[in-house]
Amino acid sequence: MKRIIGHVDSQKRRLYAIAFLAFAAGYVLYSHIEVTRFGMPLPVFTGLLYMSMIVFATAVSTYFLPKLARVTDAVAVTRLGFAVWVAGTQSYEVAASPLIGATIVIGGAMVLLQLRSWATLAVQSMRAATAVDQPVPVWVGAQRRA
Repeated sequence: MKRIIGHVDSQKRRLYAIAFLAFAAGYVLYSHIEVTRFGMPLPVFTGLLYMSMIVFATAVSTYFLPKLARVTDAVAVTRLGFAVWVAGTQSYEVAASPLIGATIVIGGAMVLLQLRSWATLAVQSMRAATAVDQPVPVWVGAQRRA
């Protein structure tokens, strides 16, 4: 039990960030509904429900599979992006389909995780094409040219 509490304590900042993103996604996704459940507006209730379930799932998954921590972060960001897109375009029928919603969220997370390697490849390709030694951008890292 001490190991689990130690893990949650070490992942506290990540869990807080994911809790905020999950609450915001739940709130935004149901912000068009003006109903009260358990004495609170439905968007707030849904945001709290999303937050509690997603934070628990994140804590469990990062405990047993620590290398998936970046994936859970990317999924949280794309989930909020999906909720904002659905609310902005008012295409709630897309959000009603779990298969389409999950495909967009997981696919977006995969693209988000690949952006750094694509950026590194693009910089290397530009260097090879120009054959000029230029300073390395901060987001690529400190790689020296051989």
